[in-house]
Amino acid sequence: MPIYPWMVTPVLAALFILYVFWRLTRNTRSKLKNAKAAPLSEISGEGTKVPLVAAFGGWKSIPWIASTSSNIAPLLILYEADFEYRVIRRKRRPYTDISNVDLRTAWRTVNVVLEFHDSIRSFVGNTANEANAVAALKILESKGCPLSERARAALQDEIR
Repeated sequence: MPIYPWMVTPVLAALFILYVFWRLTRNTRSKLKNAKAAPLSEISGEGTKVPLVAAFGGWKSIPWIASTSSNIAPLLILYEADFEYRVIRRKRRPYTDISNVDLRTAWRTVNVVLEFHDSIRSFVGNTANEANAVAALKILESKGCPLSERARAALQDEIR
């Protein structure tokens, strides 16, 4: 039986899709492993960088539904007087803009949620590491940001 191009094309397409899936899962696993191992880092005395696996732009009342997301270059840096974050574009805001800080966890996810006074949008940063999330919560609390019950409970559990 001869082999025709129309017979080979679906096989090659399937192999390509499997390869792409394999690469994506491998990259995601290594990114999660690196984020779990990376502690908060000081940026030349200016601020503290919180390592993130991904960042999401969500809605205040429903943070699990994201309208924007990025796992390419998520960013959360906590400075002395303000903070900087990035989902798609970099933004810098004072801590007084934060109306609520929450901590939400799920399977392989530890999210720090920042809600703002002047917006229905929220910033959600996935640290994938509970120790880093709690350390970020401590810094945010020391800056006068209001914490949710869940965030306060996480801080209390860490103290014990």
